[in-house]
Amino acid sequence: MATLDERPSAKRWLPLEANPDVMNQFLWGLGLPMEEAECCDVFGLDEELLEMVPKPVLAVLFLYPITAKVSFNSRNM
Repeated sequence: MATLDERPSAKRWLPLEANPDVMNQFLWGLGLPMEEAECCDVFGLDEELLEMVPKPVLAVLFLYPITAKVSFNSRNM
C-alpha cells in the first residue's frame, strides 16, 4: 500500500467540488438528463436527516480529507 507523503513540498491532491449545484451542472453538461439524476447534500447519517434525501438514491459521493490518521485498508472492504 502507498504511504502518505506529508512533506511540505509534496504535491497535494485537490478535493472534488462538494457543492451539489456545481456537480449537477457538471453532470448535466456531460449529457446526464436533468430528470434522471441530480446531486444533493446529505446533512448527516441520522434517520431523520436521511429522510430528507430524494429517493431513489443511485450513488453516494463521500468526501473527506486524507490525513496520516486516516488509512485505507482494502482488506476491510
